[in-house]
Amino acid sequence: MKESQLLELLDGGIEAAYKASQEVLNIYNSEEASFESKKDGSPVTLADLASHEILNKDLSILDKRIPVLSEEGNNKALVNQSPFWLIDPLDGTKEFINRNGEFTVNIALIEEGSPIMGIVFAPALDQNFYGAIDIGAFKLEQSERIEISPIRQSNKECYVTLSKSHKSQEDEIFIGKCKEIFEAVHEIPAGSSLKLCRVAEGKANIYSRLGPTFQWDIAAGQAVVESAGGVVKSLSGTPLTYKFDPELRNPKFYCSGDDTYPWEDFFISS
Repeated sequence: MKESQLLELLDGGIEAAYKASQEVLNIYNSEEASFESKKDGSPVTLADLASHEILNKDLSILDKRIPVLSEEGNNKALVNQSPFWLIDPLDGTKEFINRNGEFTVNIALIEEGSPIMGIVFAPALDQNFYGAIDIGAFKLEQSERIEISPIRQSNKECYVTLSKSHKSQEDEIFIGKCKEIFEAVHEIPAGSSLKLCRVAEGKANIYSRLGPTFQWDIAAGQAVVESAGGVVKSLSGTPLTYKFDPELRNPKFYCSGDDTYPWEDFFISS
């Protein structure tokens, strides 16, 4: 995709994300923030559905040739097309319900199985991230835009970001391995795609996800990380890609700001 087209879609995507985020925030601050359960037991709120409607409509207008695949939609076969939008209208629904503010609106643009653009808006925190490959990654906070980049891994200390709502026994094992290697290990709990963004902006060295995720959970954050100069890889060290899977699930993976550090060695027995 040409850079001029990518920039145009990025600008339009940011506008759509802002619009959806404001609607999500309005519902979050109202008495309408109730939820129901999907067939798989996961929660869905009025905010999920309202954000889906806005993003699906506004992204489709940007370029009618690019289809939209949403967590709340029923068009999963679109993952076979290229390019396509991959969106999570409300990532971190549990964070939304628990009212800790760490939920996001996620938009990714996928081309040939790779996320080439990502937008992650956290409206309750007023922290918005976006990036595109070969263009860079940025953070918008209180109307100030700064370019972000990850940090190199030192031999002395490690900043590990992990899920606020989904910390597992495997996470504990990974942190234990880190404590065997580094003099100091700092845990940074975060919700939704903010974990990936913490790596992208240099506040964390590593995020490992050793539990189940869907493709729409990770794609936008991955694009931000990779646009900033970090990596998102499977535990074997291969890049995380977005190709057809009947359930649209991701393998176990890790996100690092330093591709030279041998994180794969930590997961040999995982």
